[in-house]
Amino acid sequence: MVTLTGVTKSFGGRTVLAGLDLRIAAGESVALLGANGSGKTTTLRCVVGLARPDAGSIAVGGIDMARDPVGARRRLSYLPQKSEFPGTLTVRETLALVATLRHVTPSAVDREIEMCGLSKLAESAVGHLSGGERQRLAMAVAFLPQVDVYLFDEPSANLDPVASRILFQRARRLQTEGRTLLFTTHVPADVRNLATRIVLLRDGRIESDAAGAFELRRYERMLEHDLWGDDHEDTRTDDRIAVDGRLRGASAVARTGAGR
Repeated sequence: MVTLTGVTKSFGGRTVLAGLDLRIAAGESVALLGANGSGKTTTLRCVVGLARPDAGSIAVGGIDMARDPVGARRRLSYLPQKSEFPGTLTVRETLALVATLRHVTPSAVDREIEMCGLSKLAESAVGHLSGGERQRLAMAVAFLPQVDVYLFDEPSANLDPVASRILFQRARRLQTEGRTLLFTTHVPADVRNLATRIVLLRDGRIESDAAGAFELRRYERMLEHDLWGDDHEDTRTDDRIAVDGRLRGASAVARTGAGR
């Protein structure tokens, strides 16, 4: 359903994607994981058409993004990490505008207002919404069209537990309908709730591509290494204390005298 072949992308002389090859079939839910700067968001932006690859090709539902970008975009919907909407429009007006642009029936607007928990905010101006409320609106916008491919960039960011539950319930329903999902996250729980396959990026290349708990644990260990360094396995949790908002080993605190 989504195919990336030899996709390369650089910004300011820095290679972000280095010949990326990735195929995602209908009904798969793929978690695109990796450290900051590994190329996750750039991959999504290239698939959506917001960034143009320097080399390689991308096809959505068999439609080449470079040759027919409008046709390819009609097959997908995108939930970015941070969305911007006109602040003077209400929630309902925003969804109605998107519905018109995406050739979606007006009834879908009412559906998303209800299903995304926006009923009490429907007539509120977007400029008056909190960050979490705006993310709910972005979620509603993403689910508004019924398409083949859904792309989520850090989908649970800024969502409260109730909104996160709605998001994952809706996403799992899409899977059962045979839709394709590709999402990025730094939260292992997001992977457990949604992914059927895990693709780990490092420096713009695929380091591993597999399904199952082993790959999730591999990613969790990578996060632990980034947080604690090479000695994280030897550091006992009950020996860590908070100093200046960071966790340090008790021995390090004792050397500075801060523990007295």
